[in-house]
Amino acid sequence: MATRRPTTARPLLAVVVMFSLALGPGLSDSRAAQPSSAETGHGSIHGTLYQTDESTRLAGAKVTAINVRTGRQYTSNVTSDNGDYEVQGLPAGTYDVVIEVAGNVFVADHILDLGPGEGVSKSYSVQPQRPANRLVAKMPPPKGSATLVGETAVQAPFWTSTGGKTLIAILSAGAALAIYDATKSKKHEASPSSP
Repeated sequence: MATRRPTTARPLLAVVVMFSLALGPGLSDSRAAQPSSAETGHGSIHGTLYQTDESTRLAGAKVTAINVRTGRQYTSNVTSDNGDYEVQGLPAGTYDVVIEVAGNVFVADHILDLGPGEGVSKSYSVQPQRPANRLVAKMPPPKGSATLVGETAVQAPFWTSTGGKTLIAILSAGAALAIYDATKSKKHEASPSSP
């Protein structure tokens, strides 16, 4: 005599999978959502550094992004002759931008707000003749300011945007419904076996 396996768990499993995919991080422990002081992220700042004439590229400099809330510093490599820099691994937050060259510190005229996973392109020119508009904690007094000479916003990945999250939720619901329908139709197709 053959026995039939109960199939009531499958639709329930499909619903659980659908909700966990649709809600994602919303179901996780609330303590995990709080950033830690050693937090790293996927954001970045990159661009080119220029001398005071705003056209000659600046070699031998480095850029430090300092999280205003935590004080954590993220530093680029030293620029080569092309003046290009990149600071990676930035969590979302507000940053002071400091340029160091030949022992001198230059503070950007503005603070930078960075969203989750966001990358921005900011090019700066060091200006020793212009005093910085503020001091930055745990940094030497600035020699001057760093003026923004070009910027480009880089879009965050589609899957982290509102549209991406909505699409994931819709696809998850569709997959769960397909699984549920498949298990429901198999249940109707099954026939008791004869002894």
